This record gives sequence, structure tokens and C-alpha cells, in this order.
Amino acid sequence: MKMNNKINKTVLVLLMLFIGFSTQAQSPVYAQVSSKKVQVGVPFEYAIVITVNANNYSPPNFSDFSVISGPNQSSSTQWVNGVVSQQMTLSWGLVAKKEGKFTIGPAVVNGANQKHETNAIVIEAVKGAVNQNAGTTSEDPKYSNKVSGGDLFIRTGVSKNKCYIGEQVTITQKVYSRHQLVGFQKFSQPTYDGFYAMAQESSSKGQQAMEIVDGVNYYTYELFRSVCIANKTGKITLNSIEGDIVIRKQSQSKPRNIFEQFFGGGGYEDVPVTTKSKPYIVEVLALPEEGKPLNFNGAVGNFSYKAESSRTELKANDAFNLKLQISGKGNLKLLDAPKLNLPEGFETYDPKIIENGNSKTFDYLIIPRTEGEYDLTDLDFSYFNLDTKKYVVLPAAKIHITVLPPDPNSAGAQVYTPQNTIKESENDIRYIKKGDFDLIQADTEFFHSGTHWALMISPVLLLFVSLAVRRNHINKNSDLVAVKQRKAVRIAKKQLSNAEKLMGQNKKDEFYTEILNAINLYLGSKLNIPVAELSREKIQNSLSIKNTEEQVINKTLKTIETSEYAKYAPGAVSGDLKSVYNDTIELITTLEEQINRKMS
Repeated sequence: MKMNNKINKTVLVLLMLFIGFSTQAQSPVYAQVSSKKVQVGVPFEYAIVITVNANNYSPPNFSDFSVISGPNQSSSTQWVNGVVSQQMTLSWGLVAKKEGKFTIGPAVVNGANQKHETNAIVIEAVKGAVNQNAGTTSEDPKYSNKVSGGDLFIRTGVSKNKCYIGEQVTITQKVYSRHQLVGFQKFSQPTYDGFYAMAQESSSKGQQAMEIVDGVNYYTYELFRSVCIANKTGKITLNSIEGDIVIRKQSQSKPRNIFEQFFGGGGYEDVPVTTKSKPYIVEVLALPEEGKPLNFNGAVGNFSYKAESSRTELKANDAFNLKLQISGKGNLKLLDAPKLNLPEGFETYDPKIIENGNSKTFDYLIIPRTEGEYDLTDLDFSYFNLDTKKYVVLPAAKIHITVLPPDPNSAGAQVYTPQNTIKESENDIRYIKKGDFDLIQADTEFFHSGTHWALMISPVLLLFVSLAVRRNHINKNSDLVAVKQRKAVRIAKKQLSNAEKLMGQNKKDEFYTEILNAINLYLGSKLNIPVAELSREKIQNSLSIKNTEEQVINKTLKTIETSEYAKYAPGAVSGDLKSVYNDTIELITTLEEQINRKMS
């Protein structure tokens, strides 16, 4: 009997664990860390994984940690058995400030109709190593806080210092030290002007390694790793990064007793040293003009190509799909949709773009309006091969489309008639009036009078006016981008109304969050950029295209930067909330006037 009870309890525990794991696996939003046990001063990664459509998010409070990087964003799309799934990851580089157990609370992600919270994570921070001189600090005059230039430095590494525009290179920033590395503080983020950059996981993964440089052993740690694609030619300078590196070195004090003399000096000290990397120049070459195909659209790498049609025979006004799939290694993310050269009478729309690993598919919906036999031509794909340094043209398979006459019984059938075949016809023979008839003076006759013609014409005029109003309404609301732009101010007003309430309650952190949401939602709707993809570079480029004044652009970026700093570093920003509120209203009003002036 006792044995059976033990078996039943075991089965029950396993079942509860299985249910818990299943529930966690199915959660659309969750948090994860690279390690739950970390060393003080050694970076680790915290990430939020989002598998649903999200409008905005609020990260957890990182007050127990130093944020050295982030938020970094990456996304992926998968197409499995006809189902598209998307995943977005937001990550931060964190460093524990002191020893102990700390809880990173849940992050909040707002979806279309639902609010999601991530799981909380407990982090245990421990010492990196035992300090023989516990209780001493770097402010003690007997310790030196300087090291020679060859003992500690940051090196920027590039897989190629000379590359073609569109070619993919890997850029890293690595620390080299002859002393043991303890931690990193106040590091600036690397910038990649002239490159499209995608942050990658550091190869160090929280652990320092040993490396021999010119016969000398160094402790090394990779701070940043990014895959970059050059988007302009010339000599591009990679800017320096700067920060404090904490190293453990032997103190210069005299031994206080025989034990210190025997084991070497007066112990060890942890010293923060401000270090700066040297700028690095990458030469980006233009692609050769010799042999460049006419349909070349900037693809660089090594690709395969396939073009296929979902149907080769259909009736006029029916639709078929044309899929152009590009696979391989190269600058896939930067490739624009190919321009189609379709036969006359074929209608198409912007393609649906599907990215899946090393593959990118452009799916066009095409509707032929006239019957006949057609060949789809000019579908070849060309790219520049980095191995051979030559252009390669991948021909598309011949696609022949047979368009049958439209179905006349279909209620939605449309007959497309070319303008050169339209003819006008009119009956010019009328019946002759017979029998006796009386003559009536013109001024007493109702027919052909002004009243008669007014009553005859007014319904027709009313019909045309109604049709014009209806068409204008349809055109105005069919353009989803224009609709979003018109609603941008309304959305911003709603967020500012929330900010005004929080201002009255003197809730500064929540107030700056609403101010940031108001600006982001307004710019996302007005510039037709998803909020999750908003960046300073995209905002600056989009506003410049719309001829927004440079002063207004700088003020916009400054307001966003201040609000983000207040959001991610609660309590760090001070100032008059009323002034911030009024300045934000004035900023949105100015942007609305200048953008609408350009659009009109």
C-alpha cells in the first residue's frame, strides 16, 4: 500500500512538472538570461522573447545592475507548412553591482488586444575571486591605478579591412589585459555609421580566455560582436569605444609580514582603468561597372534563385501568385523587391515578403484582365559573386500564362476593354407624330420650360455628386498609410492625456513613459514605420525626406533620448514636468505642420 502511494505521488509530481513546462513553452512572451549565477563586474545577457504582435513594451527595473548595452533587437520569421511565425528578441547587457540575490521583475509587453508579462528571474551575484587584501580600495595611496599601454588595451577586429559595398563583414571589440579581468563599467556602445549592423552574441559568453599576442599571454574578453553590411563606399572610420575595465593586479606596497614577503608583495587590488580603443578604418569598394546586368539590384554574395507561378491557366479577372525565391549567403536583408515587367492588362500589387533563415521570397498577386497567351519575361536574377569578382545571372524558368475569357455569369466579373476599341452609337430615327394636335404658346407650356429642365437635371446632378462624394470617401479610406497618418495626432493626444494625469500625480517615471509612447506612436503612424522598428537613424532619415527642418529633427531626437533615459534609468532625470509636457505638445504640433506641408 505504501509502495502504491509513493508511485502515485511520483506520477503526480512528474505530471505537474510536465504541465508547468508545457505552459511555459507555450507562453507568447518570456524572459531568459545567459546565466542565473554571475560574477560581480562580469557582463551577462538578459533577453525578452516576443512571439506575438506587439505595439510597445516596458522593460523591468534594472536598478540592481549596470546596463552596459541594449536594448539590442533581433527578429526572425519562419514559414512551416503554410504557417508564418515571427519572433522578436530584445536583449540587454547587464553587470551586477554587488554580491547577493536580486530579482529582475517581469517586463510588460502590450499586444494588439492584450497585455503580456514575462516571468521574473532571480540572479545570484558572487565574487569573481578571493582578494588577499580585503578591505582596501583603489583610493588608498599605496595602490597604483595606472598600467602601461601594452598591458591593457581594446582592439577593434574586422574580418576584412577592405570589402565591397553590400559585402558582409564581422566586427568585434575585444579587451586584452596582462592582468586578470574582473569587470567592466560605463562602456559606450560602438557605432557603425555607413554599415547596416546586426548585433550577435559575444563569443566569450561571460568567460574570459587566454590568448598569445606577439609571444605574450593576455587575458581576453570579447565585448561586442556584430555582423555588418556596408551601404556606402569610401574609407569608413569605425569610432572608438571607451569604458572602465576593472583589473586585478599586485599592489606596490611593502610586505607587512613574513607571509606576504613569501607569497609576494602586499596582496592584490582591483583597479578600474579607463581605456579607449583606436579608430579603425575600413575601405569599402564600389562594385565594378564592367559586366553589370541591367536588372542588377545590389545583391552581393552567393545565391540560388527560383521563379514559379501557382497557375499557368486561368480566366480573366482571376488571380495567380508569382513567387521569386532567393536563397544563399549575402546581403539578403537589404534586397528590395524586383520590379516586374508584366504584359499589358496585367495588374499586380506590392509583394508579400517572407524571410526564413538564408532564404527570402517575394510573393506577387497578379490579376490578368484580358484573355490571350502570354509569356512572363525579364524575371532573371543577377548578383555579384565575391569569390570570382564577377556578376552572375541566374535565368528564370519560362513561364507561359493562358488567360481564358472571363466568366459572364460571375457577379464580380469585369470585362476589360482597351480604349482604342470603344465606339459610340446613337439612334437618329424618331417616330413621326400623327393626328390632330393643338399649338400652345411657349411661355405657357410646362415641357421645355426652366422648371421642367431643372427637375430633369437635378436627380442626375445629385447622383453624380453622391458618386463623387462616395468615391472620395473610398479613396480616402483605402489608403491605410494615409488613414494611419490622419489618426497619428489623435493617438498622440490620447497618450498625452494620460501623461497630463500622471503629471498631476507627480509620477515622473510613468509620465516620461507616456511622453515617449506619445512621440513613438505619432512618428510610427506618421512615417509608416512599426514602433518596434523605430530607431534614431530611421526617424532622422524619414523626417529629412519630408523636408523637416534640421532644428525640429534635432529637438525630436533630443526629446526621445531624454524620455528613454528617464524610462530606463528611473529617477535619474529631473526637471519641470509641465515644461516637458508643453514642449512635447509644441513639438508634435510643429512636426504635424511641416510634414503635412510637405505631403500637400
